[in-house]
Amino acid sequence: MITMPKRVMSRAVVYVDLDGVLAEFPESLSDVDPSIADSCRQWCEETGEHHSDFEGLFATLTAKEGADDAIYRLTRKFKVYILSTAPWKNVSSFTDKRIWVEKNLPSLPKKRLLLSYNKSLMRGKYLIDDRPKNGALEFGEYNGQEWIHFGSERFPNWKEILDYLKC
Repeated sequence: MITMPKRVMSRAVVYVDLDGVLAEFPESLSDVDPSIADSCRQWCEETGEHHSDFEGLFATLTAKEGADDAIYRLTRKFKVYILSTAPWKNVSSFTDKRIWVEKNLPSLPKKRLLLSYNKSLMRGKYLIDDRPKNGALEFGEYNGQEWIHFGSERFPNWKEILDYLKC
């Protein structure tokens, strides 16, 4: 029988969303990275699809200020996973998100990226997410779990969240 060290077992699980929490997500076409902006705009016009479905978009996202420091501080107290949803129509988003995590979050231990369309299926203490979609709101409705609404009045930034979690 394999047993986990006591310090690992006792650490609560924290899930952190990627887009809009750790990475700056382009809310409109005008916010898309200049390196792909023209081709993305043209593709959106031709297909009628949303820019989040444009292949390669997620590889161009920039990290939010303080993102890696927040992950570093969280990992000192919690078992941290990135929990994100990848647009189904954007096949490259699955790979792009993994590459993004490795490139922008060196403090995160390896193999800590989870992709799910229903975040409420996960069990842990906290979910830090900027939107109530894809099961984020429901996650916080389970006993012993809490959805921390990143960007809300109560949790407008990483400083407030880290203070709240005493990290």
